[in-house]
Amino acid sequence: MRFCWLLFLALLSLSGFAQQGTLTGTVLDEKGKALENASVQLASFADSTKNISTTSDKNGLFLFSNIPFGYYRLRLTFVSLQPTLIDSIYFRAERYDFNLNDIVLKPKQTDNLQEIIIYSEKPLIQSKDGNITFNAGESALSQGSNASDLLAQVPLVTKDPDGKVLVRGKEPKILIDDKPVELNLQQLQDLLESLPGSSIEKIEVLTNPPPQYANEQGGVINIVTRKGAVGMSGRISLFAGTRGEFGSNGSFSYRKNGLAINANAGFAGNEFNGTGYSIRQNIYTDSSNHFNTNNQYRNHNLRPNFRANIDYEITKVHLLNVVLLYNGNDYSNNNLTTYQNLNRFDQLYKLSQRSIGSKGNGYNPNVSFTYTYKSKLPGEVFRLFTNLNYSNNTSERLFYQRFFNPDYSFNGNDSTQLQQTNNLSRGVNLRLSYDRPLNNKTTFISLGGYYNHSFSDIDVDALYKRKGDGEMLPLDLLSNYFLFHQNVTNYRASVKQLFGTTLSVTAGLSVEKTEIYFDLLKENRDTSNTYWTPLPFANVNKTWSNNTSLTFSYRRTIRRPGINELNPTRDFSDPYNIRSGNPALLASPAHNFDLVIGRSQGGFYANVGIGYNVVQDIFNQIRNLLPNGTTEIIWQNISGRKEYEMSTWSGYSFNRKFRLNASASYTYNRYGEYDKTFRKYRDGGSLTSNLNTVFILKDLYSATGSFTFNRFANPQGTVRNSLSMNLALQAKLLNKKLTVTLNAIDPIFRQSNHTFTYGTNFNLENYSSTQTKNYRLSLGYSFIKSAKKPSAKTQSAIKNFMGTKQ
Repeated sequence: MRFCWLLFLALLSLSGFAQQGTLTGTVLDEKGKALENASVQLASFADSTKNISTTSDKNGLFLFSNIPFGYYRLRLTFVSLQPTLIDSIYFRAERYDFNLNDIVLKPKQTDNLQEIIIYSEKPLIQSKDGNITFNAGESALSQGSNASDLLAQVPLVTKDPDGKVLVRGKEPKILIDDKPVELNLQQLQDLLESLPGSSIEKIEVLTNPPPQYANEQGGVINIVTRKGAVGMSGRISLFAGTRGEFGSNGSFSYRKNGLAINANAGFAGNEFNGTGYSIRQNIYTDSSNHFNTNNQYRNHNLRPNFRANIDYEITKVHLLNVVLLYNGNDYSNNNLTTYQNLNRFDQLYKLSQRSIGSKGNGYNPNVSFTYTYKSKLPGEVFRLFTNLNYSNNTSERLFYQRFFNPDYSFNGNDSTQLQQTNNLSRGVNLRLSYDRPLNNKTTFISLGGYYNHSFSDIDVDALYKRKGDGEMLPLDLLSNYFLFHQNVTNYRASVKQLFGTTLSVTAGLSVEKTEIYFDLLKENRDTSNTYWTPLPFANVNKTWSNNTSLTFSYRRTIRRPGINELNPTRDFSDPYNIRSGNPALLASPAHNFDLVIGRSQGGFYANVGIGYNVVQDIFNQIRNLLPNGTTEIIWQNISGRKEYEMSTWSGYSFNRKFRLNASASYTYNRYGEYDKTFRKYRDGGSLTSNLNTVFILKDLYSATGSFTFNRFANPQGTVRNSLSMNLALQAKLLNKKLTVTLNAIDPIFRQSNHTFTYGTNFNLENYSSTQTKNYRLSLGYSFIKSAKKPSAKTQSAIKNFMGTKQ
């Protein structure tokens, strides 16, 4: 670790501190074609007679360097096109390097007209109408992190102990570039961990989502990727961490004349260790005993990945997008658990050890097509989205258990079992949307719907080792074979009405039909379920001239059980804690009422939200003690609960060097009397919070800190707490082409989960801890063709200009 810090400090000392500014950008016409030889002029606010000029190259790129600090305006002109003026660009020690990206010159209307744009630097986090935008490019974490890491830095976004992404405690819909990601939990985690942070432009959290996703319980998270500059560019990055992680990623970007290709490929791997224990008291009519376990594990995995995004502008009104995606996972895990049975006098009377060796691999190709029609009528858009996904996963788990006498001597008994699983899944998603303003231009209609089909073929074969000859024989108790089909059909319509420029009302209705079918081949039976669900929604948005806004919304949402909750296969990896899904689970609808008030002023913004939810037919994992002393954990529907929410997300830019953002969300759950009486449920609250800071030493050097604290309610016991942090230092070298990032992840505390569960006839304490402490060093180098250097005449003008300022 000391070497990493010394290397980082050495790189800082080699790069020096800039004393003048640089400015670059790309000049395009309305069709996206690069404009060569466009005239670009930079003038100082202090003395407009002193200016410097250059022209764009064949890719539309232009570059100014060695610019004295101060305020400037930039003027761009091209024959037959309308001039554009960009005002208030401020060069200074902490921000001297600006990339204006694409500047579009429009057709000329009159000889005396020019477009004036006031340049505004992006803050790290923006908030409007209850929605949040995290500008990842402004964060030092982006270069040395992945999409999963960056999501943890976004206000209101957190992860539960299983790694599931949550917004205000609920699961959101994940989009990439406005397109839904149709993946299961593990596939989504692999995708987010393989998507490099350097490829992400911003992350949008839509707590008040558009009509297409109004019935998503946790709102929407939209990850917007970078589109790249005109021409070709590329980037390669390497990273390694002290926790045993390593990886590499390469990206390629090409953009010209309406065609944009962005591709990235790489691999990531890690190896980490963890420990845990559980203490269970089994309570019987006339006695009680204790069952204690201690375990330790090591996980190793390697994940290759590939993603290509292709945008093609057939015409200005016909747009086509294709996304190709591939994720793989090759893993091996080892787990050793010690089981101890103690009587009521704390005397050990049973002792065994069980080792589990797991290995497996899987691959997940995915392709999606999007066609967009944008008519000449502003606001009229038709979009067709299709997605095809496929995954094939195989795994093998070898169980070996030895039994001991109370004095830890081997008693001669052992058992060996093998479980092999093949999971083949495929899915098809079709989504339509049509938005159009009516002739009065204050009324907007939105129509659409989607069809989602998913299929899984799961085959679990179990064998045991026969004593004597050692032959592996079938073990029906641990085997299963079934087919799963699910179809979801949705129809949607909504209307939005503007009342002036400060008030809008939206109302609509979505209707869903869900069909579920299980073919339990091993049991020679099948089961199915079909249900319709009406999902109305409405919201009111009001803004005032003092930048205060109010949003009130009602949404009826639905949470459908997935294959993990429905899968009837019994997991015997722990013979004393058996888990399984439940194919008879019902979906869980909810009525959601939310009120959000926000205010922004200068570098400050603040939002406060309150909510009330009535959730029906909740499905949870219920833990019960069986007569033989084994615990069964199964998904079941409970009667429901009421949720009372309060959340806030705020930020303040103290100056141009230091910014602070914070968010917190608290949800208090109240359960029905039946669940409290017969399942021993208890009311309780969940708290999620994070704090993010950004400090810019110089434009080349920046530091970022993120701190997260979560408490998740446990209806059968006490809450679970977790604290995590991620600190980053970043340096940009070699004309900003080389990026060096050092991350310190959980340098003080290692993440752990500690829970207490109280059932009708047992008490249970669980503890688990994972080695999350990690120091990661990332190196990234960009291969991008720079704009041509200013001519000798321009350089001379700059030198003369500098002389007048000194």
